[in-house]
Amino acid sequence: MEKFYTLLRHARNFKGYLVGFAFILFIAHSTKAQTILKGIVKDSVTQEVLVGVVVAVDSTQSTTTDLNGHYKITLTPGPHTVTFSYVTYQGKVMQIKADGNDAIYDITLPPVSQNLQTTVVTASMYGKNIQQEDVSMQVIKAQDIENTGMRQVDETMCNVPGVDVIDQQANIRGGSGWTYGAGSRVLILVDGLPELTPDAGDAIWDFLPMEQISQIEVIKGASSALYGSSALNGVINLRTAWPTSTPVTTFSVMSGIYANPNVPDSVPWKGGQQPYFNNFSFFHSQQIKQLDLILSGNLADEKSYLFGSYDQRARVSMATRYRFKHIDGLMVGVKANYMYQNNGTWLVWANDSAGILRPFGGLSGPNSSLVQTLLRRLNIDPFINYNLADGSRISLQARYFLSSNVDYGSDKGSIAQSYYYELRYQKNFKYNINLSAGLVESKDIVVAQLYGDHTSINQAAYMQLEKKLFDRLDLTAGIRKESNVIDDTAKENSPIVFRAGANYKIAEHTFIRASYGEGYRFPSIAEKYINSSVGPVSIFPDPTLIPETGYSSEIGISQGVQVGSWRGIIDIAGFETDYKNLIDFSFGLWLPKNATHADSLNEAPFLGFKSINIEQAQISGAELTLTGEGKIGPVTVRFIGGFTAIDPINLAQKDSVNKYESSHSNLTSAQKDSLNQTEILNYRSLYTAKFGFEATYKKLTLGGNVRYNSFMVNVDGVFVGNDPPYLVNTELIPGIKEFRDAHHTGDYIIDAHIAYQATDKVKMSFIVKNLLNRTYMVRPGLLGPPENFAIQLNISL
Repeated sequence: MEKFYTLLRHARNFKGYLVGFAFILFIAHSTKAQTILKGIVKDSVTQEVLVGVVVAVDSTQSTTTDLNGHYKITLTPGPHTVTFSYVTYQGKVMQIKADGNDAIYDITLPPVSQNLQTTVVTASMYGKNIQQEDVSMQVIKAQDIENTGMRQVDETMCNVPGVDVIDQQANIRGGSGWTYGAGSRVLILVDGLPELTPDAGDAIWDFLPMEQISQIEVIKGASSALYGSSALNGVINLRTAWPTSTPVTTFSVMSGIYANPNVPDSVPWKGGQQPYFNNFSFFHSQQIKQLDLILSGNLADEKSYLFGSYDQRARVSMATRYRFKHIDGLMVGVKANYMYQNNGTWLVWANDSAGILRPFGGLSGPNSSLVQTLLRRLNIDPFINYNLADGSRISLQARYFLSSNVDYGSDKGSIAQSYYYELRYQKNFKYNINLSAGLVESKDIVVAQLYGDHTSINQAAYMQLEKKLFDRLDLTAGIRKESNVIDDTAKENSPIVFRAGANYKIAEHTFIRASYGEGYRFPSIAEKYINSSVGPVSIFPDPTLIPETGYSSEIGISQGVQVGSWRGIIDIAGFETDYKNLIDFSFGLWLPKNATHADSLNEAPFLGFKSINIEQAQISGAELTLTGEGKIGPVTVRFIGGFTAIDPINLAQKDSVNKYESSHSNLTSAQKDSLNQTEILNYRSLYTAKFGFEATYKKLTLGGNVRYNSFMVNVDGVFVGNDPPYLVNTELIPGIKEFRDAHHTGDYIIDAHIAYQATDKVKMSFIVKNLLNRTYMVRPGLLGPPENFAIQLNISL
């Protein structure tokens, strides 16, 4: 019996061994049977990787694509339904049977062609739904530009709600006024690289490759934490297109004329050749195995409506990108852009009657304000991008930028060169945390008769973190530190600037956002050191200029709307921008050091421009924008519109007015209103409204744009005889005060176009700008374009 129990115990142990062994085999078999599903998700049109695509399996488990567009998820044996979904793209559903072998599926998702869903990269440095951003943004797509006959980016910007370009000076929500080609508070980027000139810090709009544009993204508000100096008022980023699997070749030809302006007895070309403009551009893109190639160019010839002004230019651009086949995620490439330009421009008119289209001082002679210049621009941009398997991305971007200006008839000119380097690291960590960090260095070398010879070195480090909570709340925080040294003298350090923002998804298409961003701008070499003259007008240096700083804050709500086939977004925002040591480009009589008023009147005139620091300024306001697309019967209609109201105040002047009013109790209401008006910052329209639409029926498209700018309440007093005190009632530039008195209700301009798609490859357009031939000033002393007509032919091969 004892032996029996012994055998039974051994049997039980053996059974236990068998069960344990069977369990181990089962686990091993189950592990072996599991399938790893992985791949990359891209945009089907641009072939760009998509970040944040939700990959769901049987509605029970899910993951998202990382910064490189990669996804990985484990499947148990058997059939599964896998869904790929992204708010800005059409979803895709696949049936997959897991058999124990790893499965690789690279997916492409087609974008949804509706304004409700737009992807942007500028604010976060990776693709993101525009409604999920914590700052106000506007997007202009290539199709919005194609039919409107816009020859330069600044023309396009004039139709964007909240954005104005005053004589080539970009201005977002009143954050800038007008400067004569020196300094910009709005940073212009092409694919994330700065395009402002090294010496003057201004935008050369006709150098930007219009024909390569995929879309233009506009950030409204301080963005220095990511982009540094000159992003104090916002960012305009041109994103260019890369080739798709299908080669694309297009040509565009435009020819137009200016009509006679609606002003009496002041048409200098009457009876002669009408002012004209011609424009030609081409674009070619294709993929050659692992190589992406783009070639494009532009030719332009214009005899301006401003007598004596002209523009002749040629520009050629290229871009290449090589995607390594055996090193997954590695791409190298180079972009280049070169322009040769010959133009003539002048500063202010002779007077507001017979000389409204003629330059002050005539076309020649020592007092002429006509400047004729030969310009050359070149940038070469090599880059390396490496997407690692762990979801991180490392990129190195560099730029060589040459800007050369030579004035005919004088020895004045400048040659400015810039060397720019940026190392950027991005990673998508666990728990939905995204990191963007970078190091930046640029060196500018300027040789110029206009400002003297100078060298500046700029260095910066930045970091931005984004965190998603509860699938509804997006949080953002970023910092940046920057230094700037000119001529190895005292270093100008920016404060450590900070930005923070939040975006909360209330409902399916309802998002509320709030943001705070600090900014700064170092004065350009031109603002500090220029010493020149244009006819009788001088431009004075101010080497004592110090950097300007500020912040912008905003709260807004974005509501997606769908009614039948109509989709759109209604966006409402309230904002405030505060500046300290604001750099203001002021026009007036400037006295030499230690001179008195009497001394200056006995010497050569000191009329001219000078950049000065204003102690404090504040701009608050509100903005409403509408975008949408839908159908009225068989007609597809697209539209964009907006209304912006601002209150731009010089706080130092406001304090002076308050003190004056408190010590003069007998002032009338009219006198108080007049004094309060002086608090408003110069060259700002307090109200702007813009609306654009296109309606397409079969092969025919009709469209138009309407924009309204309220009267510029304040300009430099010297234009209207109010400043300095001893020049009251004396106009140094004739006719400006009279013109302002006669046109004090603001300006509205209407443009219209009609396009016919003759074949799949040929489109013809007829474009009319300033349809009502309105007479208006862009800024004091410069008349806006009169009515003009153009015919455009687009050919796709």
